[in-house]
Amino acid sequence: MCRFVAFSGTDKINVEIVKALLLSARRDVLSNDSHSDGWGFVIYSYQDGGWNRLYYNSSKPMYLDDNVALLYSIRGERLYGIIHARKSYRRFLQGVSHAHPYHMRSGPYDLFFAHNGSVSRTFFRNGELPYTDSYMILRDISEVMSNHTPREAYAIVMERIKEGSTSLNSALLAFSEGGGPELLVYYFYNRDNLREKEEYYKMYRWGSYIYSATVNHYLGYRGSEIKFGDVEQVS
Repeated sequence: MCRFVAFSGTDKINVEIVKALLLSARRDVLSNDSHSDGWGFVIYSYQDGGWNRLYYNSSKPMYLDDNVALLYSIRGERLYGIIHARKSYRRFLQGVSHAHPYHMRSGPYDLFFAHNGSVSRTFFRNGELPYTDSYMILRDISEVMSNHTPREAYAIVMERIKEGSTSLNSALLAFSEGGGPELLVYYFYNRDNLREKEEYYKMYRWGSYIYSATVNHYLGYRGSEIKFGDVEQVS
C-alpha cells in the first residue's frame, strides 16, 4: 500500500497537506512502516491563458528528496494534481520506472494514474509481464477508452478487477488539449483481503483535497470519508 493526495484548487498547493504526506511517507502510524520506494507527482497549472504541466518521478523516498521543494513553488489560476509516495512489496519492481503517477497516452488524452493497494495478476491479460498491477490498471483503462470517456473507462475497469484486489484507492488525471484536465478518484477496499487495520484503507476529503487515511491522521482528522465504491470527480 502507498499514500497519495489528489487535489484541485487555485493559486498554490496547500503546504500543510504536503507536509502531512511527507510525514506519512516517513512514518505511517497505521501500518508501522515507511513508504520509501520512490515518489512522484503530476500537476497541471493554468496561467496566462494556457496550461502548464510538471511531471516528476523519483526512486528516492519522498522524505529524502530535496526536489519536494518544487511543490511549494508551483502557482496557477487553477491547479489539478496527484502526489504519491510508494511502498512496494515486489522487490524486482522498484526504481524510477515504477514510481507513480504512471503516464500513458490514449487517443487525445494524456492519462496519469496513481494507486494504493494490490490486485491479483490473474485479473489482467498478460499478467506475467514485468509491470506493476497499478500500471496494468492504467493500461486497461487506456484500452477501454477507445469507446468510452475517462470516467466511464475508469469505472468499468475498477468494477471488473475489484474482487481480486486488496484496495483500489486511486486517482486518474486525464488531460486533453480541447477539454483541459479532469481529475477522478476511486475509493474501494476489499474487506475480505485486508492486510492492515481497516482505517489504513480509508480515504478522506478536506475541501478540494482527497487523501489517504494516514495523511488525515497527520492533519488532525479534518477530513470526511468520501463515497465508497464509486468514481468521483474532484473539482
